[in-house]
Amino acid sequence: MRLRISRTGFDRGVVWGVAFALLLSVGCHRGEVASSGDKLDGATCAFDIHWPPLDPEGTLAELDRPLLNGVLSVEANEQPQGGAEMRLAVTITRPSTEDDRLHWNRELAFADIAWMDQVRVWDSDEQWLWPNLPYLLRLPGRQRVERYGGMDPGKHVDNDFAAVLIRQYDAAGRVESSATKDAPLVSAEWRTVDAPDDADLHRIIHTAKSDEFVVHLAEKNDTARGRLAVWLIYADFLGARAPRTWPKQGEWAGGILACFEIDWDVSPDGGCRGAVRQKRPEQSTGFDWAEWVVRTPGSEESHVKVRLSDRTERVGP
Repeated sequence: MRLRISRTGFDRGVVWGVAFALLLSVGCHRGEVASSGDKLDGATCAFDIHWPPLDPEGTLAELDRPLLNGVLSVEANEQPQGGAEMRLAVTITRPSTEDDRLHWNRELAFADIAWMDQVRVWDSDEQWLWPNLPYLLRLPGRQRVERYGGMDPGKHVDNDFAAVLIRQYDAAGRVESSATKDAPLVSAEWRTVDAPDDADLHRIIHTAKSDEFVVHLAEKNDTARGRLAVWLIYADFLGARAPRTWPKQGEWAGGILACFEIDWDVSPDGGCRGAVRQKRPEQSTGFDWAEWVVRTPGSEESHVKVRLSDRTERVGP
């Protein structure tokens, strides 16, 4: 199939102004509780992503159509060597009927932005093609080859990405752990699901999965309680407004797409139990995204530090 670039334009950061940075604060769609005093191993929390974002504690009309559907997956269990740990990941799925494709095209065209035409792709029958979803959200990778985003020629920055960020708190959610206070867990990598990771830019893929995060909850035979806060953000909202109930501080030029809390309780006899819920974000991530994204004009590679565990750190991508 022969492809050509349209003059009306569309970009990964654009398709969002919508993608997001995922900060770990766990939750369920519209405030539902996924687990309440139940074992957290295998818990899931479904949520919707709207554009512009909608307050999950507000009232949704029947016509409020989600742009994407998400699931936060939690695995928390005791380890063979003793102690307990929690593993978390977010999977995003795009509704993919023909009507959904037209909805995306209509709502996210951003034809008034001149550079959008660099990645807006049509087929020989003049049908607009879906953007590959993992490429749409990720930051690591070569521009226009492994990801849609790129250096803004006017701002000289690259804020076209979604990310997940996690912070640990005491059981009341007031005092942050030293493990994440100065270096929260954070990643902006999104991977294909049931498709090769090297699938090319224009392959139509509707599902993207974040990196997996690991949090150590307790040592052997310990009793402990705590809370994880998780944010899903997109770093460029393209001027769109977040709900008035959202924190006033932005996430770079973007904002929060979803926010969650995970309350957990570990005991030698009861294992790991807790509750997972989506909630209205009460505070921003408090993260310096501009400093984290170390890129220079013309750079083809991302040099951000990816931190996936509260005990170890690896450098990404």
